[in-house]
Amino acid sequence: MKALVYEGAWQMPMRDVPNAEPGTGELKIKVETVGVCGSDVHGFKGTTGRRKPPIIMGHEFSGTVVTRGSDVKEYQIGDRVVVTPLLTCGDCDNCRAGFPNQCQNRSGLGVNLNGAYAEFINVPEKMVFRLPAEMSWEQGALVEPLAVGMHAVNLAPMALMDTVVIIGAGTIGLVTILAAKMRGAGKIIVTDVSEHRLDFAKRLGADVVINPAKQDAVEAVKAETNGKGAPVVIEAVGITATTKQSLLMARNGGNVVWIGNSDPEITINMQQIVTRELTVRGAYGFNDEFGLSIEAIRSKRVDPTVLIEKRATLAEGTQIVDALARGNADWIKVMLKP
Repeated sequence: MKALVYEGAWQMPMRDVPNAEPGTGELKIKVETVGVCGSDVHGFKGTTGRRKPPIIMGHEFSGTVVTRGSDVKEYQIGDRVVVTPLLTCGDCDNCRAGFPNQCQNRSGLGVNLNGAYAEFINVPEKMVFRLPAEMSWEQGALVEPLAVGMHAVNLAPMALMDTVVIIGAGTIGLVTILAAKMRGAGKIIVTDVSEHRLDFAKRLGADVVINPAKQDAVEAVKAETNGKGAPVVIEAVGITATTKQSLLMARNGGNVVWIGNSDPEITINMQQIVTRELTVRGAYGFNDEFGLSIEAIRSKRVDPTVLIEKRATLAEGTQIVDALARGNADWIKVMLKP
């Protein structure tokens, strides 16, 4: 089968790779649509260190069951499905406590397990969810990023009508707007250096947008919050500059959630956290939010397909990821169709 294989920084050629039969308890899925994630773009550049070549990236996808391995219990050939990219053991303390995203033995499709930038993928049945008939392939491929935004919002102690700042208007920042609105946020403030992305933020319901390249973003947030700062700040970039801003934009005693995962190490002012009693926590993946994301889209509470700005074939994937990595393109969400 054809697949895009990440072979090192800036190298992801199309290769012919073995199309293995599914093992015990596995399903072979024909990939119908796969989204290009910002983490794949950073991985392509070789800056995150999380993807070790050779690996097939791609973890936001939907598809059709084409082959069943032995001992598959529920799914049939022809079923439409969407797949969570997190493979968890189910037996460690974290899994048993209801936090499988913190599984001590977890693996991830497209990170250390081959992903969906391919014509087919084999996955354990336990990672598979049914794609409702009302949902399109593209909506299925957007379940995962929406679930990430929903998880971050669930981790933030947010009271009804609280002001929320979201730093970064990439796909995850934008779906976090949708999640915050579902959670009952009041004023939503979004920052980004791209006017194009800020326009999208306004379309999705942001009340205030701020471009840090044109004004002091911290002072602008304080002006919008009567000088206090926001009770909830969600950082969706993952670099030193924006994590520093996240602390300064929070009110004393406020809550800061970091989803961004770009730079392995950052530098921040510890005294900001200690003396102002800020709560800072990371948000990784999702738990029950994956199923909730499916239902939110199925029931038309949200429609993240408005984020799709480009559709292309798998063969065009390397060129597209390269353009995004070099800053030669600014598409919010790209969908590849093998």
